[in-house]
Amino acid sequence: MAIDLKYLPLERLYTHEKERPDAVYMIQPLGDGKVREYTWKEAVDESRRMAAYLKAKNFPAGSSIAILSKNCAEFIMSTMAIWMAGHVSCPIYPTLDPDTVNYILTHSESRLLFVGKLDIWDRLKKGVPEGMPLVSYPLSPPNDYPTWSKIIAETPPIEGRPVRDPDDISIIFYTSGSTGRPKGVENTFKNMAAAATGELAVFNLNQEDRYISYLPMAHSFETMTGLNLVLAIGCRVYFAETLETFLQDLNRARPTLFVSVPRLWLKFQAGVYSKMPPKKFDLLMKIPILSGVVRKKVLKGLGLDSVRYV
Repeated sequence: MAIDLKYLPLERLYTHEKERPDAVYMIQPLGDGKVREYTWKEAVDESRRMAAYLKAKNFPAGSSIAILSKNCAEFIMSTMAIWMAGHVSCPIYPTLDPDTVNYILTHSESRLLFVGKLDIWDRLKKGVPEGMPLVSYPLSPPNDYPTWSKIIAETPPIEGRPVRDPDDISIIFYTSGSTGRPKGVENTFKNMAAAATGELAVFNLNQEDRYISYLPMAHSFETMTGLNLVLAIGCRVYFAETLETFLQDLNRARPTLFVSVPRLWLKFQAGVYSKMPPKKFDLLMKIPILSGVVRKKVLKGLGLDSVRYV
């Protein structure tokens, strides 16, 4: 199958910016049931401003810029900014230990670190090399680093349509290090276009679809779906706030495209069984008429009643 280069991520970003500026792109939970919606125009504008900030740092072209955060709108916007500025994104799992964080930042020769939503920042920051420039997201733990909001407010946006060669490195994914030192895997922009080309040849997705991003974006699977495929389609992406609010987040998003891991399906099953004994549930699922009613009720309760692809 030929790779369709129209699915290069920055090309898709600029297309949505031009053709659908006021359409909602990202929905970010802020806590207490509040959310912030980002249109394509707003998201690209913030990305352009952060790109200008990074360009002003005069890092060598193709430098690694690291991101240490749970999934959020700024994670995606800073990735776009890194690419616009001519650099390489290096996402890091937010659950690693300080030694592993230090190894990745050092091995990747990262020039700057974005600090975002984190539960254990007081521990992780011990792994950040002394003197490394830091930028904090709005939802980051309290700190005195330059803030995303202040930079965006004070920096004029980068102009035009800065693009990258398809063979340029876009992202370095590091393994979790469970079997030794993490290993970095380089991905090109052409890799990302190839992934989108293949996925859209199989799945009939469109701009009305909805996706919820909650698996770690430091993993290639989530980035290729929650960032890359969403860009290729131009659909909405929702973010999960916390594990405790995940069911509420799911019901807000009512995703039409949902990806998961076995552990979460088991958690869903345990939740269903906590409300209905397994034997009774299994019996109802064997009765033709009732099984459809029960299935719809369960899926609606989980916020998965609109899912078309799993």
